[in-house]
Parts: sequence; C-alpha cells; structure tokens
Amino acid sequence: MGEKSKYYVNEQAVRLIAFVVVILTGVLLYTRLEWVGLFMAVDFFLRAFTTIKSPLAILAKVILDKIQVVPKPIFAPPKRFAAALGFVFSTAITVLFHFGLFTAAYAVGGILIFCAVLESVFKVCLGCYIYNGVVAPVLLKSKREKQ
Repeated sequence: MGEKSKYYVNEQAVRLIAFVVVILTGVLLYTRLEWVGLFMAVDFFLRAFTTIKSPLAILAKVILDKIQVVPKPIFAPPKRFAAALGFVFSTAITVLFHFGLFTAAYAVGGILIFCAVLESVFKVCLGCYIYNGVVAPVLLKSKREKQ
C-alpha cells in the first residue's frame, strides 16, 4: 500500500488481527498472565499511535501474503481509534488483574472479546462507529472553527 498506508489499512489484516486478539484475550483471562496483557497493550499502542508495524500486524501480513489474500484497503483513522480503545481495554485488564480485581478484569475482557469477534467474524467495528459518530464530527467542527 506504500504511501497510502498512512491513510489506509488492509481490512483483511485488521480482521485477522482481531481474531488473534480474541485468542490472546481468552488466554489472558484464563491464565491471568500479565505479560500477555502487556504484549497486547504494546501491540495496540503501536497500531494506534505510531507508524511502527506491530507484531500482530507483521504476523497478519505474513499469513495473508502466504495464503495470497488480496489486500482490501480501508480508511485507517477509525481503525486506529479502535486500536486506541483496544489499548485502553488491554491495559485495564492487565491493571485489574494486577490488583486482584478479577471480576472487573473479566468484564472488561468480555467486552474486548465481544468487539474483536464482531470485527473478525462480522466486519462490524464498534470503535469505528464511535469514531464516525462522535470523534469525526468533533474534529470537523474544530477544523471549521479554525478556518
């Protein structure tokens, strides 16, 4: 995707990453291994706030290239916002486990799994809906006021 990668991401990769997030979150909730949550938080952080390829993005690209799936570019900002939410959720789960707040950690983990299943199986991105319904209008209003 080259220069366009700043504005677009591969939908196929996003969906595969979401599937891996379901698995990793399940492992985190089952084992309570905080390093799994930290790995997820770092991965979400890289995808949301930097241009550095995250480990899961690299893995998805390798798998999709290997099975020769044609990339499908989609607008990146809503997906980056969704990744930012994933960062908050995975960080919250890890912190809640660290402090022994297991019920809260399971609740937050369940929400993350629900959102990742919607993305990976049904192409429904709840973070994208929030971005398009709340964040984008605020950004547009702010941009208009500056002009």
